Amino acid sequence: MKSSIITALDIGSTMVRTIIAKTLANDRLEVLGIGQCPSAGIQKGIVKDIQALSEQIAKSIEEAEKAADTDAINIYTNITGDHIRTQLGDGRISIPSETPNEPGEIDLEHVEQVINDAKNSVKIQKGFERHKILHGIPHDYIIDSQDDIRNPVNMSGFHLTAKVLTILSELTPMRNISKCIELAGYDMDPENYVLSHVALGHSVLSDDERRLGAILMDMGGGTCDISIYNRGALEKVIVIPMAGQSITEDLAIGLKTTLSSAEYIKTQFGNAIASEVDQSLEIDVEGISGRAGTKRPQYLVSHVIQHRVEEILALCYNRSKDYYTPELVTAGVILSGGSANLQGIDKAINTAFNLQVKIAKPDLSRLEGMTSRLDDPGFATAVGILYFASGFEHDPQTRSFNLGNLGSSKFVDTLKKIIKDFT
Repeated sequence: MKSSIITALDIGSTMVRTIIAKTLANDRLEVLGIGQCPSAGIQKGIVKDIQALSEQIAKSIEEAEKAADTDAINIYTNITGDHIRTQLGDGRISIPSETPNEPGEIDLEHVEQVINDAKNSVKIQKGFERHKILHGIPHDYIIDSQDDIRNPVNMSGFHLTAKVLTILSELTPMRNISKCIELAGYDMDPENYVLSHVALGHSVLSDDERRLGAILMDMGGGTCDISIYNRGALEKVIVIPMAGQSITEDLAIGLKTTLSSAEYIKTQFGNAIASEVDQSLEIDVEGISGRAGTKRPQYLVSHVIQHRVEEILALCYNRSKDYYTPELVTAGVILSGGSANLQGIDKAINTAFNLQVKIAKPDLSRLEGMTSRLDDPGFATAVGILYFASGFEHDPQTRSFNLGNLGSSKFVDTLKKIIKDFT
């Protein structure tokens, strides 16, 4: 019997966050307890110290359990890192029919079969022997000779083909995270992993943003996770192994202060656009291990931040520019994650990508109970894990929106001309 309790565990490089919730009627969830504590022993999605991370996981979950007055069960957690691989491939099945030479009717089971066929065809390819499939995300379907089918259920045909984005993770990072959760004193089904990109999409993206094209950017502590959406489907995931922690480390070195002090200075006084800071202002900087503190210009702090932010965004842009057409990213860049709270970060991204930028907080409309604490970009992944685990997430098989063949070069060229003339 499926448990009504869901525990969403977001293991990040800077924070470990836990949400315990109960499923309600009408696709709603009641938040019972929330836990949060600084992370340790994990960098860029890879476990570096199992004991240290397991202790922080235990603290986060125990805080949520105390608030919820219930045990953390049915745990789901996220995974990311540059070990994530994606492969776009096809699945194909025949549709059985009661009458010879007559097409059969397609149901949900057939859709699942064709997606699994595509996933299995990827898994047997050379190079993926030590990987586990996390997700198979369908883009579109072909029924016999009819292509670009968005929802094949209840349609008829002899053969069903699906183009599917298969997402895989290396086994070793997954096993090490599972071990951390086990050492913390909790059990988790090894199937209960969700890619951070996928979780975040359920939390912050609207249907319009998915359909009209968007770049979803989760700028956390250890990694910057980029998801590119087009026509309602996730088309590409990219992991940049550099994010907010790199900024903090730069400040600690440049200001000769502790990492905790550098993090505080970054969040309280930092700006990704140094020119917007009053150059006459100074801030107190704590010394290392009892050494005397100093005063440093706030402009210097923001200059260090801007330099690293520009480097991160240059990597993000260069890695992603070949996978989208700017004219078709109608919704622009949607930014989330803890580093989204950095002042001026939206303007820096606008300069790097030349696209509109929206700082997104998680959608809390399906939640009841203790939700005020979740109204923060830093909790977006945890809320997304909760939605994914609940089964209330967006169903990729039921998309009905269609803008025709947006991928054709003729259409893209025409649209570019229209936009250029309009602007």
